[in-house]
Amino acid sequence: MDKPNTEEEWDIWCKEWDRVGHQEKLRIAKFYEISYDSARHWRSDSGVPIRKQERGDAPVEFPRANVPMLLKTATGISTAAIIGDTHNPYQDTEVVKTVEDFLEQLQPEYLIYNGDINDFYQVSVFSKDPARLGKLQSDIDISTAMFKRHSMTMPNTKKIFVEGTHENRWFKYLQDKAPAVSKLRSTNITELYKLDEFDIDYVPFERGVLVNGTFLILHGDIVSAHSSYTARRHYEKHGGSGICNHTHRLGSYYKRDRFGIWGWWENGCLCSLNPDWIQNPDWQQGFSLVHFKDNGRYWVEQLPVLDGRFIYGGDIYGGN
Repeated sequence: MDKPNTEEEWDIWCKEWDRVGHQEKLRIAKFYEISYDSARHWRSDSGVPIRKQERGDAPVEFPRANVPMLLKTATGISTAAIIGDTHNPYQDTEVVKTVEDFLEQLQPEYLIYNGDINDFYQVSVFSKDPARLGKLQSDIDISTAMFKRHSMTMPNTKKIFVEGTHENRWFKYLQDKAPAVSKLRSTNITELYKLDEFDIDYVPFERGVLVNGTFLILHGDIVSAHSSYTARRHYEKHGGSGICNHTHRLGSYYKRDRFGIWGWWENGCLCSLNPDWIQNPDWQQGFSLVHFKDNGRYWVEQLPVLDGRFIYGGDIYGGN
């Protein structure tokens, strides 16, 4: 659909935009084949005065913040593989391939991408290598290629993407209207990652996924000095049980009280342990399998990757 041109067309378009709630605005943007952010810019640049809400209009709907996506697993026991912090293009390519080969063999019921799949180096607030500034699209293409592989090798696995702090960098960058935006084919995370094309559900930053009402999966925004310290802080912040990424460390924290036994886990990373922007970081590679029973019970298996290899069910994966 073409962009409005005449004053009358703009008036009609803006009147409809002002009238509807957030979900309808998303549909309008999709109808015009633009991103939601672009549609907002259309409205602000139109010059049409904002229409006051008339009596009888439905109230404007805003997305609810900090409400997790609810996931109810199938009857019996289901397995979710949770990976994250690949930080493409800083991923450890060999480790990622080893994990992918394993997951193709395992065919889990769920695959959770727990944030920071792409690094978004070019839009960070830190000093940047000029040679990398023009490579944002090619960096993102590494991530979409990974999603495409997984859609082919695990066609029956339900896939969920949880936004991380580095994807959230992009949202903050867009707010500043930086010129690098013009280099990209699209602007929001779901479009950049082609999540709809690969049938991957999207969960906004720090909402997380609550599985069977008992286990919270989120990227996290807390980092402590040592392994497991962050897991404990997530328990203190959220209560219950869950798993986070973000720290690039593996760890676990357990707590028993009168109501039961609770646990939080740190999920490691799948990025290189020797990136060019930090020296000798205290990181550990790894990922997790969480086995869920539909009654709310769960079992967490952490799989540390050591020198490119991990063990599961008595078999060693990776290496020579």
